[in-house]
Amino acid sequence: MNPKLSKTAILTYLKENVENVAAKKQPGPYVTISRQYGCDGIELGELLVERLNERGEEKRWRFFHKDILQHLAQETGLAAESLEKERSAAPNLMKEFLRGLKREGMPGGVEIRNKLTLLVRTIAFNGHAVILGQGGTAATGDLANGLSVRVTAPKDWRIARICLREGVDKQTAAARIDEIAAERDRLRLYYERQNPRAPAFNLAIDNSAFNHEQITALILLAMEERRLAARLDELGENT
Repeated sequence: MNPKLSKTAILTYLKENVENVAAKKQPGPYVTISRQYGCDGIELGELLVERLNERGEEKRWRFFHKDILQHLAQETGLAAESLEKERSAAPNLMKEFLRGLKREGMPGGVEIRNKLTLLVRTIAFNGHAVILGQGGTAATGDLANGLSVRVTAPKDWRIARICLREGVDKQTAAARIDEIAAERDRLRLYYERQNPRAPAFNLAIDNSAFNHEQITALILLAMEERRLAARLDELGENT
């Protein structure tokens, strides 16, 4: 069964874990994954959760991605696509001010980002979570017991991959990369102002040199070294 939660399941998950989060004294364990467009993302997160759950009978690890935004959409009664567009848009201070006075309709980009940050921090604090994107690295920069990962690759490599994966030409792929990079740069700067950390990531990996299975193995090794996941030899001793 896929460990990723549906938009209805995430509501149940958050409700069931509110008291757990309040009672916890230490956050985590959790992993945040940030990646450049064209690099491994969903397949990496799902495989990492699968490998982590193979190490324990409870299978507590869960994968979070767009479902976090979908939860916010359900909470506000708005389309997830509209929230995503508004969240990524360049800020417009007058528009935000007028929305603040109106108190209805589409929430502003700042409000959306703040709500997402709260959701991500709640999920990370509760632990056993792999969070892909959604400003997860900056949102959890001050929380202990986590690992932040950045997956990158040369632009030419990503262009070739997008052409193959999406059936587009090089010019279209390059334009798409630039467009998404600009959106993510705006979001990253916003989140980093809220919670600055240098270096931004604990672990950076070149996707052109390692496939998603190899990257998963590297992340697991880093988690073992930081005591966020039990070593395989330790698991053997306890069985």
